[in-house]
Amino acid sequence: MAWQKGLCFALFSVLFMSGCAKPESCDCQAPRACCRGLVSQCKACEEGLSVEEWLAKTCPDGANDAHYGGWDEEAQKEIWICEGTPREKIEIKD
Repeated sequence: MAWQKGLCFALFSVLFMSGCAKPESCDCQAPRACCRGLVSQCKACEEGLSVEEWLAKTCPDGANDAHYGGWDEEAQKEIWICEGTPREKIEIKD
């Protein structure tokens, strides 16, 4: 008799658990970790763009580099200085 109660409990548990909702898959994207510097690579990342796309948006005259030039108080936005030739990049070694 005890085994029948155990079997009944196990059968009930299986039936009860099989009715539970299945977790739905998420189409979520992991949050992007962007640098916070005032350089084109960081700004492009913050806006979800490639550097080339960001430069085309920020410097419509076809510049291939830009650097931070300050803050426009009246317009309340950053000033970016666009350049046609990339600046020389230096490598700092220990």
